[in-house]
Amino acid sequence: MPGHDPHADVQRVRRRADATALTTLVLMLPNFFGSLLVVWLISSLMPAGVDVAFIVAWVASGALVFFRPTERLFAKAVLKWREPTGAELAVLRPLWDEVMHRANIKNPAAYELWIEDQKKDVINAAAAAGHMVGVTRWSLKKLPPEALTAVLAHELGHHLGGHAWSGLLGLWYSLPGKLAKFLAQMVFLLVAVVTQVLPLLGCLVGLVFVAVVIGIAVSFPPILIVFVTPYLLAWAGRAAELRADRTAAELGYGPMLHAVLSGWQGDDVERREEPLAARLMSSHPPMHRRIRELEKFAEAVR
Repeated sequence: MPGHDPHADVQRVRRRADATALTTLVLMLPNFFGSLLVVWLISSLMPAGVDVAFIVAWVASGALVFFRPTERLFAKAVLKWREPTGAELAVLRPLWDEVMHRANIKNPAAYELWIEDQKKDVINAAAAAGHMVGVTRWSLKKLPPEALTAVLAHELGHHLGGHAWSGLLGLWYSLPGKLAKFLAQMVFLLVAVVTQVLPLLGCLVGLVFVAVVIGIAVSFPPILIVFVTPYLLAWAGRAAELRADRTAAELGYGPMLHAVLSGWQGDDVERREEPLAARLMSSHPPMHRRIRELEKFAEAVR
């Protein structure tokens, strides 16, 4: 496949939520309503007036996802990213500026570059929140500049398609439900332990627990969908990866991204040996699928 032409025309692309981002948001609705139920149950213990304010504040809190200071806190505290050193930025900034130019993004402060130290000896990059791109230090060390540029173009594709912020927004609104699920699992384990020591008491506690679960399911049936949404969200994640690859190809980095993915294709051997459930939960499609989609795009534009 021919190499990337650095003098190719600037591509006009818009930052908007594409079909995969919207699909992610729709699939997150059951989690949102499950969390809303948890928030409502908590608010029912509060005084009148405070309960409504509590629910409204939780619903409005999603706006924090798009707040730069919150994003930076998320990067440092959750993702364990750090700001790049001068030497690292000297490598990344020209490559990122080239990708931004190709996408016709004129604001240099539109996105922030970060470094990930946690994944040692791993070549990887990631788009996060609404304005951040993280690159592993190993990627800076091992990837040639043209290959790293193609990887950065892929991550920009995630941002342009709204994949990063939609995923984080969905995660934020699912936290109360996840906490309730965790507590329910702890109760279930406790019941199992008590049943072994005091069978009668354990059975009574188990019946109460089952009755509560059935009561919630009957009063709020959509909550049952949360048992299948993880698989659907993983499918949406795989679609988002393919869409980000296509965006990189549209910006002119298809041939180099094809070469990068071909070098990583050996990872597919281990994935094919994984159980079907693990493959269905994977957020990334197999390398051969990504390579083939890039080849289809190249054939279509000839």
